[in-house]
Amino acid sequence: MQTIQEKNKAVVKRFNEAFIIKGDLQAFEEIVAPDFINHTGPVGNNDATATRDFIIKLLRPAFPDIQLEILDMIAENDKVVTHKAFTGTFSAPFLGQQPTGKKATLRIIDIVQLKDGKYIAHWSIREITTVG
Repeated sequence: MQTIQEKNKAVVKRFNEAFIIKGDLQAFEEIVAPDFINHTGPVGNNDATATRDFIIKLLRPAFPDIQLEILDMIAENDKVVTHKAFTGTFSAPFLGQQPTGKKATLRIIDIVQLKDGKYIAHWSIREITTVG
């Protein structure tokens, strides 16, 4: 039988693989609670809709060939911490940086709080580097 931490890690992995990488909106709707708060987003633009739009309208166009490597994932109580790297061709403006047309890596440390298998809160640190 899976622990709550194992279940939460599986949800976080699914969010990253199904929604961020593949763009599966149904996965987003199933995983993110309606009252979700992204504490990294600006106040007034940090709800579930803003988070969905950030990924669909900014992240995915910036890296149309986006790939994911989960470097580490740690779960404790109701939170999952993920250290991950997204790589792809930097093709559109993102996080105040202009596209280079070169391979880039976006390294992220995320903290996701879950309740009943759904995202209810998020915190993040992000860093983008261009290669070549």
